[in-house]
Order: sequence, then structure tokens, then C-alpha cells
Amino acid sequence: MKAVRREERIIGLLESRGEISVGELSRILDISVSTLRKQLADMQKNGLVIRTYGGVMSVNRVPDETFESKMHKNIAEKRRIAELARTLIPDGASVALGSGTTVYGLCTLMEDLPRAVIYSNSMQAADYLSHYSGLEVHICGGIIRSQTGTLIGNDVAEYFRSLSHVDYAFIGCDAISGNGDVFSDNLSVATAEKSILLSAKHRYILCDSSKIGQSAVAHITNLKNCDALITGREAARVTDLFRTVTEVLYA
Repeated sequence: MKAVRREERIIGLLESRGEISVGELSRILDISVSTLRKQLADMQKNGLVIRTYGGVMSVNRVPDETFESKMHKNIAEKRRIAELARTLIPDGASVALGSGTTVYGLCTLMEDLPRAVIYSNSMQAADYLSHYSGLEVHICGGIIRSQTGTLIGNDVAEYFRSLSHVDYAFIGCDAISGNGDVFSDNLSVATAEKSILLSAKHRYILCDSSKIGQSAVAHITNLKNCDALITGREAARVTDLFRTVTEVLYA
């Protein structure tokens, strides 16, 4: 296994476990402890892991907020954003969907599509859409984040990199800074969402107003690389500044 693939596997394991011993990790990866320690030292230097006595732990030490908890925040605004995003998807389109509750809100409005091909790394999105016969639903492999149902890891990135014919991509985020940088609270999620965006010809960010003007730990993209930001009219005063880099659609 190459060093880059090992790095992604280590991050994925830490996402699901939080912490793991060097001995167990060396057995899982089938490499020597000395080789592993060198790689962990490099990863810690790059801010990807935290080394502990005899082990290593995730840099994402704050417990994930559950999907269900997030569903109860900014409900009305998220619904409007989802409704506006839905108007952009024509019959017969191929669509890549990221994780998160605003994107899930979009999913719940796609059942009326006569035909569409869906690709996602969200357990909730794939489960919901799979009940409709006109929709061909694909879910990637990967490591499941238990609190959010998001699939992460190298398998996710490879899967979406292999797709070259997707029409539209929609992802959520945890923050958008004043200069249009889009962030996630989690490095592995950011990697997955970036690959989802890059798989499509047309790229959209769905973000409620509470996240505008904020920052987070893991960079996904900049709005200049997207067709539009779809947000609530509550954010209009701030997001008007983004019109120099992308289209801003207010719900």
C-alpha cells in the first residue's frame, strides 16, 4: 500500500474509532512499527493526526453533531434553498449529491423526476431516493461516519474521480469565509465533497445564512470554481460581495 493510500486509510480509521494504538494500526496496514511511526510523525506535522503515548488520535476531537440534530436547525431556510436547487435539475439529468441536511432536503424534492441518475456518499440520500422507480441510485463505498451517515475515505474520492459524465453536483458545507472559501469541519468530509464537485459539469453550493462569513478547518473549494451559491435571503447583505466570483441565488 502506497503512503498516500495509507494516510487516507489511517484518517478513515480514526474517523470511526477516534483513537487507535500503533501496534494495532501496524497490523491493520501490514507495515512495520518503525515505518508507521515515521508516517505518523509526518502526518502530525501536517496537522492530520494527533500522536499519543503508544497510539494516535483523530484531529476531529469534537464529537459529531448527529444528522437528526442538524435537521432541526434553520428548517424553513433550508427548505427554501432545497426548493430553489430543485428547479435547476431537468428530467434525465445525472446528479452527484454530497452529504448534509440541506442536500438531503433537496433529495426529498426529487421524487417527482421521471428519470434521473443519482450518485451520492450519503446513506440517508441514497436510502430515500432508492424508493422511486424512475431514479437510478448509486452509492459509493467507503467508511461510514456513524453520527452523520456520510461515507468518507479513499474509496469515495476514487469513485467520484472515475465519473466523467455527471451533469450537476450539489454539496453543503459548514462555513464560507468572506473571500468565498468553502469549508467543512472535517478533513475527510472535505476531501469527499471536493471529489463530488469535481465530478460534475455544473457545481452548486447549498449553504444557509448562519454559515456565511465563517471559517472552519478543512478547505473544500472557492466559490469561483462553482456555478452558483444557493443561500437564504437572510444572507443577502453579506453574500452580495460574492457576486464578483460566482452567481448568488437567494431562496
